[in-house]
Amino acid sequence: MKFSNRLLVAALAAVMGFSFVSPIAARADGAASTRNIIFGAAAIGGTLLIINHNKKVHQKYAEYDRRQAETAYERNQAQAAYASQRQAYLNEAALVSDLKHEVAYQHIAVAQRDKQIASLKHSLIVAKYGRDNRTAFVQRTSRPTSVRNAPPRRADVANGTAPQAVSYGWGSY
Repeated sequence: MKFSNRLLVAALAAVMGFSFVSPIAARADGAASTRNIIFGAAAIGGTLLIINHNKKVHQKYAEYDRRQAETAYERNQAQAAYASQRQAYLNEAALVSDLKHEVAYQHIAVAQRDKQIASLKHSLIVAKYGRDNRTAFVQRTSRPTSVRNAPPRRADVANGTAPQAVSYGWGSY
């Protein structure tokens, strides 16, 4: 026989045995009645105290769970914000890299153009002044400084005194 079956048989035997015992008559005096009222009130008070305690405990657990859920939500929001900011940073880094490549390409293109211009200037200078004189210079005119930047006058153009070249201080070629 299993333990649960033995327990059931023992409980049934105890109930049968107590059924043959005659109950004792209750006394109806004032002390017993007062005692019963006090015990009843204490039982009700204890029950209410336990119920209120359980209610407060459940409220604390609910508040704790709410705070945990709020913290998890904020953490998830922070993780999402971090992922978003990281993606924005990576996009910016890719853009900067592209811009660096573009600037490097432009620098190479400008350097090649400068070489071509320098070789053209050199060939123009050699063609104009000969191979021995490689320094460019500004042709001086008799016009006053205040009118040097003004367009040449008709009289200067007619007699050949109009400036042929204008220098902006680039030095020698």
